[in-house]
Amino acid sequence: MSIASSNTDQPMRHLLTIGCLGSAIFLLGCQSPFDDSLYQQWQRDQSHAAPSVQAPNAASDTLPAGSFSKPQSLADLIAYAQAHNPSLEVARHRIEQAQQSIAQVTSLDDPMFTLAPVGQMAQTADGEVTLMSSLSQKLPLSDKLQVRGDVAKQQVKIATEQLRQTQLAVTRDVKQAYWRHQLAINTLDVLHEQRQLMQQFNESANAAYRAGKTDQQDLLRIAVEISSLDNRITTATQQRQSALARLNSLLNRPASAPLTIDKPTEDSQDPPSLDDWQKLAFDNDPQLRMVHLAIEQARKQLKLAHLQRIPDLTVMLNYAAVSDSGTSMAADGTDQLYAGFGINLPIWQNKLDAAEKQAIARIRELISQLVQVNNQLQYSVADAYERVESQRKQDALYHSTILPQAQQAVDSALSQYRAGRGNFLNLIDNWRKLLEIELMTHRNHSLWKQDLAQLQFLASVESIH
Repeated sequence: MSIASSNTDQPMRHLLTIGCLGSAIFLLGCQSPFDDSLYQQWQRDQSHAAPSVQAPNAASDTLPAGSFSKPQSLADLIAYAQAHNPSLEVARHRIEQAQQSIAQVTSLDDPMFTLAPVGQMAQTADGEVTLMSSLSQKLPLSDKLQVRGDVAKQQVKIATEQLRQTQLAVTRDVKQAYWRHQLAINTLDVLHEQRQLMQQFNESANAAYRAGKTDQQDLLRIAVEISSLDNRITTATQQRQSALARLNSLLNRPASAPLTIDKPTEDSQDPPSLDDWQKLAFDNDPQLRMVHLAIEQARKQLKLAHLQRIPDLTVMLNYAAVSDSGTSMAADGTDQLYAGFGINLPIWQNKLDAAEKQAIARIRELISQLVQVNNQLQYSVADAYERVESQRKQDALYHSTILPQAQQAVDSALSQYRAGRGNFLNLIDNWRKLLEIELMTHRNHSLWKQDLAQLQFLASVESIH
């Protein structure tokens, strides 16, 4: 290619070329300007909303008006937590991050442009070289980009299972907090009821004391028992507030926000057998799936490490601007334009071997981890199942036999005491047994439901059926 120009025009032409190329590169870099507005907006929101912290793009009021104006059932609480719990947003953003990595690892490397406008240039028969430039692009000769994309896609699947695991964990945590709150409510009901019963004892003891049938010690014992009940009521009230605060935190609400809980509904259906629970767990457990997906990812990483042995091709387009002045009498200023190629030489076998061995070690690690997770899941399901079954049977025994018998013993002792034939210590002793049995009944029922929630979490199901 011959470019007719005077000696004085060529430097200007070179400067113009450099300026145009520099402007083009600058504009390409500014196509997507840096945007940090999301964080800045979030930071401004926090300065006006302390001490509570909201996620970026989250509504300033996490509670729609009137959404908790009525008592909430367990299903309502779970649904709200699934929509508002911040740990689920964290898991969703992890998926988004993994998705965005696919385009990054499957794209070609940026082309390389080089420019040499100054220095001692070569003298050619056509004239003196005044400007040299080249444009090169690296092209893989194997499926490296596709395999990198497959590795990134596996990470998206792993992140999706992590989201599923988090959803199940949130559901379990809401259930357990709900039943801890219900235990506190039932405990308060029992304590207030027994305090009223103790007031009846006090009236009977006063009547017997005025009739000269007993001494003042009975009245003092009743006063001590009432004070003990008041102390327990204070503790149960604190436990109720703690359970409410836990529920509010799971719902992404202020810990002290008002929340009214509806009474639970009981499921009368027969629960599945241990074999059914085990099958549900091994068919649906997200952690097992994550390990399987990680093994597939490691296999693809092994393939990628092997593909590093195949060289990559680099294609180049070179240009040299030649002046029509020079030492040669035949100098005519014909510019040079030519293409070329190159390849990298993967000759360092130690590095390549180590990369493959690392990938193989990762596969072996994950296979061992799969066995570990498998064994732990089998044990955890069996252990939770036995606890649930034991507590379920105890719950039935408490309601059908133990609690009615304890109530009968108290009623009989109270009747005898009022008739002047019974011993007050015997009455107090039977009453204490009734109180502890009632509290134990509710405690066992709450533990049963909490362990059932853990069993459902392990089996990756929302409910029994």
